Amino acid sequence: MKWVSTFKYQKIGYGENIAVAENITQRVSFYNNVDASKLRIRFTNRYSNNVLKIAKATITKVGAAVSENVTVRNLNEILLQPGEEAFSDVIDFEISAGDRLVVSIYYRERQNMDSICCFWADGGAEVSYYDGDMTGLTESDQSVSKGTLPEITSDILRDDANIGMMKIFSGFDAVQVLAEDDVKVIAGFGDSITHMSFYTNALQKRLYEAYPGRLSFINCGIGGNRLLNDATFVKAAGKELVLFGKAGIKRFEEDVFELDEVSSIFVLIGINDIMHPLLLEEKTETVSGDDLIEGYQRIIDIARKRETKIYFGTITPCGNNEYPDWWLPEFEATRNVANDWIRSCDLIDGYFDFDKELRDDSRPGYMLDDCNIGDGLHPNTLGGKRMAELVNLQECI
Repeated sequence: MKWVSTFKYQKIGYGENIAVAENITQRVSFYNNVDASKLRIRFTNRYSNNVLKIAKATITKVGAAVSENVTVRNLNEILLQPGEEAFSDVIDFEISAGDRLVVSIYYRERQNMDSICCFWADGGAEVSYYDGDMTGLTESDQSVSKGTLPEITSDILRDDANIGMMKIFSGFDAVQVLAEDDVKVIAGFGDSITHMSFYTNALQKRLYEAYPGRLSFINCGIGGNRLLNDATFVKAAGKELVLFGKAGIKRFEEDVFELDEVSSIFVLIGINDIMHPLLLEEKTETVSGDDLIEGYQRIIDIARKRETKIYFGTITPCGNNEYPDWWLPEFEATRNVANDWIRSCDLIDGYFDFDKELRDDSRPGYMLDDCNIGDGLHPNTLGGKRMAELVNLQECI
């Protein structure tokens, strides 16, 4: 038997308070694809400068009549110092592939949030907030959700064009179940295209329908993440946006393998390495294709040492009419070198040609209009579905 993450997102540190919760219950639901009778939750205060105080936490599944209390060191109230993490006490709880699990956390006292987990897409996990202690909430209750966000206090988020789609949760980042040794874990690693979950939700759905009870999918994406460099210094803001995280080559091994024996990894990263120097750092040159290739080889080496299959996605286009004319040719020069290498690379187990699938052949460097959320960069539900359908499940499992 081994512990397997049936749900996991990356913790994102913002370096400043971005939201607040007080006398409110956060409720996160997600699909489970593993049969088990024991589980545990990892509570986390990683990257935070605030003490985390959880008055009560519960877990249940959709359709169940009751919720199970979750404790840490046999205490209902969970207290974590800045940077601290702790697994809950093991919970006896029968679950099956196809169940939808629900984790509820009640914040009684005012809780400033400076580190969170988040995603954007519908169709997979969901987040909702309720006034008061609703940790025992069932489907028969008539309480009305206050939405998918706590009270936002940061201009960083208020100014985000995609804030309306964002779903924020805090306090925990993973739910693990005690599973049979042959249950596999598949990981998606990359930047916002992975993190937002339009593509990974569709992929997870395909995986779970094809292999019920046999595997779990975890999301190791971080929006704004670069392969080669740490969080970008944004010249216009005059500061480093730490929410973009450490360089992919630095965080790859820890974030992918920290909790799980991962059997296959789907990598999609590099677009921000090309974009950020030009758009955010206001430089006239960007990284080279050879630079990206060197970074790819470093994470391939890590996967090989772990005896893990590794697959790459080609970097998708991101043309936008609001960009200056000189910008796109610089971007395309590097992107095409990196993509050509991915397509011909014999160091990886395979690749998915996301670029070919989503590009608008009538406008080089642009994504199809009906496949992105409106910014030319991030695939939407349709784009994510088309990406997921490129994955040969039998080959990758």
